[in-house]
Amino acid sequence: MAGTGPNGRPSSVRGATRADDPDDGYPGRDLGLPETGPGSAASAPLRLGQFLLDLLVGGLVAAAISFPAPASLSLAVWAVLVTVPVAVIGQTPAMVVTGMRVLRVDGVERVGLWALARTVSLFFIVPAAIMDRDGRGLHDRVSRTVVVRTR
Repeated sequence: MAGTGPNGRPSSVRGATRADDPDDGYPGRDLGLPETGPGSAASAPLRLGQFLLDLLVGGLVAAAISFPAPASLSLAVWAVLVTVPVAVIGQTPAMVVTGMRVLRVDGVERVGLWALARTVSLFFIVPAAIMDRDGRGLHDRVSRTVVVRTR
């Protein structure tokens, strides 16, 4: 099984194999991620907390721009808040606080434009709730990403 390289990146996710028993293993195992600690798949409760914190930050920024902030402004600010930083550095402001990072499963350094596909998928909320055995939501699979812990 592959380990992690610098910055918590999976050193090899292509060589990972599926376990024979679907209940065998842990989230991220099939991607070559460690079971716990930095570089392991972020848990659903941690990701939910990060999502809610990003919504709160987006709402506060929108309110600072225009009070009361129209819903469309709050949504636009949130979309920029989660798309641009993930595309460039792999983290939203709330991910920095909660100790998480978005990585491409193919090992490419930056998420890039896949961050836009990821954000558009999140507008529908449901894709984030449909998780696979590696702890990736549908929006992660569409954008070829995984959210890992940084600490």
